[in-house]
Amino acid sequence: MFSNVNFRFADPEYIDFEPTTAEEAILKFRRLQSKGIEAWMFPEALIKCGSKLPDEEMEKFESWMINPCGEPDANAMDVRDFLKAQAALDAKHGRNAMPALPENQDDEKEQLPELPDLVRQVSI
Repeated sequence: MFSNVNFRFADPEYIDFEPTTAEEAILKFRRLQSKGIEAWMFPEALIKCGSKLPDEEMEKFESWMINPCGEPDANAMDVRDFLKAQAALDAKHGRNAMPALPENQDDEKEQLPELPDLVRQVSI
């Protein structure tokens, strides 16, 4: 009776589908956002949206989660360069300079402390 194309996608509020591509996962997440899910629910919503994706599509979805606007232009300024230039201007004009980021701070995970193992609590 209906074609293979899911005509319900035409409804911008339709969320009752399991994403099979990164595009569908992004679409579902954005629709959930527009319905008003709270920010604290975003991680769970992202996990739910990507839970059935094949590996190749999951890589695309993860890439979008990390950088939704895509890779920056080749001529984009590195924040560390901006902070160095700002510190030089502050020193030149006798203002309190902002501390510059360390040079080797490429991966923010490196500075995270070791966390203890999580233990599930038993309710009584």
